[in-house]
Amino acid sequence: MKKKSKAKRIIKISLFSLLGALVVTIAAAAFILYGRIATMASIKHVGSDLYTMNFQQDYHLDKALESNIKTENDLLKFVCDDMFFGYQIDGNLEKYACSAFVTKTPDGKYLGGRSFGLGGTDTICVYTHPNNGYASITTASTDMLNVGEGSAYATTSLEGRAAMLAAPYLGVDGVNEKGLFAALLDLDMGETHMDTGNPDLTVTMAIRLLMDRAATVDEAVELLGNYDIHTGHGWTQHIFVADASGDGAVIEWHKGKMKFVKSPICTNFRLTTGLAELGPTGNCERFDTLYKALGEKSENTAEDAMDLLEDVKQEVDENIHTEWSIVYHLTDFSMDISVDMDFDNVYHLDIKDF
Repeated sequence: MKKKSKAKRIIKISLFSLLGALVVTIAAAAFILYGRIATMASIKHVGSDLYTMNFQQDYHLDKALESNIKTENDLLKFVCDDMFFGYQIDGNLEKYACSAFVTKTPDGKYLGGRSFGLGGTDTICVYTHPNNGYASITTASTDMLNVGEGSAYATTSLEGRAAMLAAPYLGVDGVNEKGLFAALLDLDMGETHMDTGNPDLTVTMAIRLLMDRAATVDEAVELLGNYDIHTGHGWTQHIFVADASGDGAVIEWHKGKMKFVKSPICTNFRLTTGLAELGPTGNCERFDTLYKALGEKSENTAEDAMDLLEDVKQEVDENIHTEWSIVYHLTDFSMDISVDMDFDNVYHLDIKDF
């Protein structure tokens, strides 16, 4: 009888152990899936081609920074392995023309202006609030994941919502709760691939890193100086950063080195050659327009800033045009956005809208 009782106890202990392990596994899976499902469900249509998303899942930035990611394909593979259990999605990265600037308001606050030229797709604003970083709002084109208008899947379809789980790593501009504004802009130069022995970082990952970890322009410059930057799709980019004190700078990479120059304006030509200090140069009409306007009027309301963005909008044809124009409120952690050059309809967003 004692042997049978002992055997029964062993069986009971084993069953309870298995049951406990099963409960823990199910709970862990439910926790992981809950964040993804809640994030997918949070996607809302605001108006026109504009959508918002409240990202409620850990996007594992530290893991990404340690993953030797050098190309956009490497980045997509990381996201797919991390978010989609290895199922691969396609990216669609194209060249775009942009403008960015920082200006003071009459009441002493600061605004960051940004126009992004691509067109023909949907725009999504993503609110992230990681446990180990600053909360931020970034903006991405859904076409980068082959989702949205003109693509295989609608942004609010199940497939489109799932693909948008990659959105935190595809933002090309944004603002964080500390007032740091960052924007990615193209340059007509070949790809940049640094090799100094520092950890690797793609430029879109750089935007994510700045949003999560930098509060000022100086911190942004110092932070990016610790990485080997890699650009892709045939050309290179530079990054415009500004902060809630009104400081602004352009960060560039050339011949294997990072350089930066203080400037309140950035478009699509190199500025670390000294051109930023010369004023209008004829290199870019949009740069010259902004330089003249901000020189004549140093304080601007949010409406004034949006008018400036309208002045530098671009329309190549019906499929390629300014996709969005945004005035980021650096002091108040909010934004005003117009999509597809519809400046009669400007949407104001803050964290309560996500």
